[in-house]
Amino acid sequence: MAKKVKKIQKPFILTLATKEKIVFAKHLASMLDAGIPLHEALGILQEQIAQATLKYIIGTALADLADGMPLHTSFAKFPNIFDSFFINSISVGEASGTLPETLRYMAVQLEKAEEVKSKVKSALLYPVIVFLGSIAIGVYLAFFMLPKILPLFTTLKVQLPPTTRALLAISGWMSVYWPYVIVVTVVLAVGFSLLMRVNAFSYSFYRMVLVVPVVNRLFREMQTAQFSRILGTLLSSGVTIVPALKVTAKSIENPVYKRELEMITASVERGETIGEELRKHPQLFSRISASMIGVGERTGKLSESLISMAEFTEREVDGMTRNLSTLIEPITLMFVGLLVGFVALSIITPIYQITQGIHM
Repeated sequence: MAKKVKKIQKPFILTLATKEKIVFAKHLASMLDAGIPLHEALGILQEQIAQATLKYIIGTALADLADGMPLHTSFAKFPNIFDSFFINSISVGEASGTLPETLRYMAVQLEKAEEVKSKVKSALLYPVIVFLGSIAIGVYLAFFMLPKILPLFTTLKVQLPPTTRALLAISGWMSVYWPYVIVVTVVLAVGFSLLMRVNAFSYSFYRMVLVVPVVNRLFREMQTAQFSRILGTLLSSGVTIVPALKVTAKSIENPVYKRELEMITASVERGETIGEELRKHPQLFSRISASMIGVGERTGKLSESLISMAEFTEREVDGMTRNLSTLIEPITLMFVGLLVGFVALSIITPIYQITQGIHM
């Protein structure tokens, strides 16, 4: 007699962090390796997991499995949680009987992708904090301290220096129009976010990023690492080359790379090799990545070459993020010095003139 599936209430917002997906994939793989049937393994995980979204998804999967539906079809009901790479990998694992191995491959891919994102965020964290701190100091001096000492300058009729007059003009304008500034800033931010959902705009934006010095290389290496690891993982799981390329193209969020991968997939379907196609796009893929894939195709070890390339490019990204942080820090500090120096000079100079006049 089949065990009755416990009904789980749907959360108001369905959200699942990448780390929780990784833990789920690893635990499910370990249970399946131990010989526990899929339905029972999911039931055990549902009892142990506290995360509301994952508990609800597992409950849905258990009900679908009881109705004879495969796991990947059940997970496909949650496209905002599981991307096409995740769904297609599980589909291959179920069809080939290698679901535990496939889940482990996916966990590794997710871990590596999360690690790259974390390194980039860590590299940019310090400069961003310093930048925001400098803005806060400048705003405090210009809009809180300066207005308090402005009456002193007015009563003594001191000829104010150009920097002070400029700061007072900005302060006065902001004191009147600050609500409009906030509204315009919010509208621009929301408008940009909405425009990024338009394919033509997002494609043009990312194309522009590809021509920005320093950033373009980091951007290219990050995308290459993601592409090679996803494709290598799919091939290692038993997916053939053309379906694997199609899934990889769907799994890449960047519209520029997505479009190019779709074109490469079409070329491979016509009999072209991936390595040759990558060489036609030097702005998106480095020569070494095209060469490594070409060697993998010739030797019949494409999945191994892709995983090796992913590891190589991830090390490149690691080094580049450290260098980027080193490069940004002095630029940020220079900006902080100029901003605070300008505000301080605007306040101190007239005070110095007043004291000079008193002594005279």
